[in-house]
Amino acid sequence: MKDKVTLLIEETGCDRSEAELALELCGYDLETAVQAVPRLFQNISVFKGRLHVRSESLYGLWLVILDLKARSLLRARSVVSYNPAVFATDLSQHWFDFEARLYACRLWAGTLQGHSQEVEALLTGYFGSSEASHFYKEGVAFRDRDFEPLSSALRSRLGGAVELETHQDVLDMGQFKELRPRSEEALAAHARRPGRGHRRPGESPGHLVLQVSVDPDPEGVPAGELSAGDMVYASINDPRDIAQYLARLFGAGVEGRSRDRGLLVPV
Repeated sequence: MKDKVTLLIEETGCDRSEAELALELCGYDLETAVQAVPRLFQNISVFKGRLHVRSESLYGLWLVILDLKARSLLRARSVVSYNPAVFATDLSQHWFDFEARLYACRLWAGTLQGHSQEVEALLTGYFGSSEASHFYKEGVAFRDRDFEPLSSALRSRLGGAVELETHQDVLDMGQFKELRPRSEEALAAHARRPGRGHRRPGESPGHLVLQVSVDPDPEGVPAGELSAGDMVYASINDPRDIAQYLARLFGAGVEGRSRDRGLLVPV
């Protein structure tokens, strides 16, 4: 009995109590116990999250994976962007698909590589510190309110109050290490960029209508005298997040924090 426990510990890295339980459940068959150990103990905690900084019109995703048994951080990933489509990511999806989505968002226009790297470094530091030790407790379900210290730390990096939404998955080592093949539909969804989605045959393209007004200029040319090819200054006064995001892509100047202006529009 003791020899089998020792061999199982050496083979799988489990502790003595886990080895004894695995052997008991497997009828003291060592080979079966070796195969069973990765599936018996749920020691992997996955936190998937979204963040929103309203004052800066920033959106982001973050992923943290913890080994509860070893009390170590396995992975920390993040992306921060001006693109509100990032925030539309479903937190309940499989963690493997969520991570693939996060990597895809890094390639989208509007992504802030510097901010993304800073948030990733902050996550690594926070979950590797004693302040986050409670997240390594087994059998505990965490809610958004438990991440307030993290939200406060992110505020200093992102320039405004950070709203966090989180979702926790608990896995065994076997679930974490297995390769999960993704469907063609999932692959297409992750690779697709906003505004460039595939349409079904015969499906008409959608249109996004922005609220735009012409900026008056007392010394400018009267509207009735404008001709084709003239350029006028316009103001994007649409309050939607997508309008602010598109204004940044167009290269519009910023007036305050709520309106993008100075956009040249051809007549």
